[in-house]
Amino acid sequence: MILPLPEKFDENELFIIFSTVITWALMFILPRRLSAVTITVIWTFNVFLALLADITIGVKPYELYFTIDHKTHELFDVLLHFVTYPTLSYFVVSCYQYYKPKGLKHLFFLIFWAGVAIVIEWISVKFNVFTYTGWKLYLSFIVYLVVFAATIWLTKFTEKKHPYKRPSTG
Repeated sequence: MILPLPEKFDENELFIIFSTVITWALMFILPRRLSAVTITVIWTFNVFLALLADITIGVKPYELYFTIDHKTHELFDVLLHFVTYPTLSYFVVSCYQYYKPKGLKHLFFLIFWAGVAIVIEWISVKFNVFTYTGWKLYLSFIVYLVVFAATIWLTKFTEKKHPYKRPSTG
């Protein structure tokens, strides 16, 4: 099955293209702190979560939201789920690896990144990437707290078996 192209190319497709280019550029510019295995695991985990949300609360009987231009998937939905969305969790765990917050700082770290995610989601709603039909932005904040905490835990678990090894310079 080939996914259809957008019915019309407008602000939501432009937003996805722009945010994908920016986040991928940042991924390659900023220093890497995660092993290839960890990146693959957290990427797959976050793609799974995005798709799970779409097939549970994004369809009947709930239909709390839909993405892009309509309730069926198109090519830009695939780009959003598989290429754009997981980059935020990549940045969360990369920053976590750098700062290694403990205790209350860990909680503030999660709250900060959930806030960043909410701002990005709010902007994406303004660009019609998401259309809420019952979903509320504050619910996303709670979801992001859980998702980022789970992603950090998964990163710690994975990095124990497959730690990142800095490339040797010389």
